[in-house]
Amino acid sequence: MRLELDAGNTRIKWRVCDHRACYNAGSDLKQALQEEPSWLPLVEEVFASSVHDAQSQWIETHFPQVQFAHAQVAQHGLSNSYEDAHKMGVDRWLAMLGAWSKAPDQAHIVVDAGTAITLDLIDEFGRHVGGYICPGLQMMKTSLLASTDKVLAESQWQVGRAPGTSTQQCVDHGIQDLLVSWIEQHRSMQPGAKVWLTGGNGEGLSSLLHEPASVEPDLVLDGLSVYFSK
Repeated sequence: MRLELDAGNTRIKWRVCDHRACYNAGSDLKQALQEEPSWLPLVEEVFASSVHDAQSQWIETHFPQVQFAHAQVAQHGLSNSYEDAHKMGVDRWLAMLGAWSKAPDQAHIVVDAGTAITLDLIDEFGRHVGGYICPGLQMMKTSLLASTDKVLAESQWQVGRAPGTSTQQCVDHGIQDLLVSWIEQHRSMQPGAKVWLTGGNGEGLSSLLHEPASVEPDLVLDGLSVYFSK
């Protein structure tokens, strides 16, 4: 049995798998361990993606056998555009690797909508063309409200893209329309590309797109599994 971990800025997503399937999963490993899960003694290998030093240290303390993934120059037919490949966030690399492994020989647009939003472009030859890193939905909203005196909005989101008829709608719809229009622009520039959405806000953004996209909440973990595949 292997434990696969996706450590973000706030929580550690996890799943327990063997060579056939995955049997247990959750969004908060620290909470799961407090309940002394029955699968814990069965774990032999631990594979991790981490973008947060404190999370990495916690994982190493609790699972000394852990092996961490790192962005690579090339792997399984996917190549990195960075001059120094190791400077790319491993979560971006693994999300791309997960997408490429599911549909090789096809162009991809991979969007990870979490605390930050990343958008990465892959051509049909598996070459990472480049990407973007932008503030996530909540970060945009928090920054806007903190930097203005007269713009006020509740924390709960009003989902949509239509022009707002209240300040709340103007803020919420404006941010969502901005991000979704950005994704759709890249789809129009790469019409044959398969669009993938992952991260905590991936499904919400997907519902606002004019054309469907593949929503894969575990795309980073899927890439992690490919990364360590024998």
